Amino acid sequence: MAKRRGYHFALLVYFLMCTAQELAASRAGYEYIVEADAWLRLHIVPATWSDARLRCHLEGGVLASPTTTAIATAMSAMMADSKMTTRFVFIGVHALISKGDFMSLDGVPLANLSIRWREWEPNNVKNNEDCVTIDGAGEANDVSCDSPHPYFCRKETAKMTVNKCGTTADGYKLEPRTGSCYKLHRLARNWHRAAMACHAEEAHLAVINSNLESQVLKEIFAAVPNNVIKSGDPNFAFVGVWDWNEHGEWLTVFGESLPEAGFDGWSPNEPNNAGGQEFCGSIKRDGLLNDYPCLIRLPFICEITPK
Repeated sequence: MAKRRGYHFALLVYFLMCTAQELAASRAGYEYIVEADAWLRLHIVPATWSDARLRCHLEGGVLASPTTTAIATAMSAMMADSKMTTRFVFIGVHALISKGDFMSLDGVPLANLSIRWREWEPNNVKNNEDCVTIDGAGEANDVSCDSPHPYFCRKETAKMTVNKCGTTADGYKLEPRTGSCYKLHRLARNWHRAAMACHAEEAHLAVINSNLESQVLKEIFAAVPNNVIKSGDPNFAFVGVWDWNEHGEWLTVFGESLPEAGFDGWSPNEPNNAGGQEFCGSIKRDGLLNDYPCLIRLPFICEITPK
């Protein structure tokens, strides 16, 4: 009897773990493909191939290719069920390294993938078609990498474990004083790429809501010495403040004014719009706000408030 109870308990634990994982994956937009033991997500908002590749990478996955019949079948089904306004979707196949030699991002030649070229393809129009889309029938078409299309991301099961901060991304730590989780990204990006990176991790650029939170971010920044920041100015980090292209009205990424958010502690003589191009918000290592050019790369801090 005890063994049976233990067996049933183990089944319950397994069910709860699977359910939690599936709920988290569902929230992130991924669907589990049993036959391939992989997770797929169809992003229906079009992007260029490079932006699609980056978004999948930031989510902890890869721009997906139909490497098996099961993946190809799943892609076709997801495209049929979607509400896309176009019939073509980017996959992780390209000829960017060697012209005409199409392969997946993990180096598998197109001939070994579960797709076939459409009639009269590839045709390399204007010598500028180095990326690949597929249609609902699984037929491939070479296209310009700069033409925006929906795209598929793929994640392996090992990367779908949800941590206590409610994300599958590594590196987030819960701060009891604010109730939020934070991560300082050492690889510098421009402000919009930083915001994209946070969003891909189910987070947002950190929004400072109090003097206490400013102190918390100051401590997080202080724990990362200058010499481990990968490019960019190591004395500043982007946060979730910008002027929404109004050039002077500073708001958070949620559209709140800084007083409404609870913190408007600018560094002395800031914001000063030095050079006439400082429209995005950062903090200095003292935790105070500073305006900074949006296109220059900085480290950045992401925030998650666990539910």
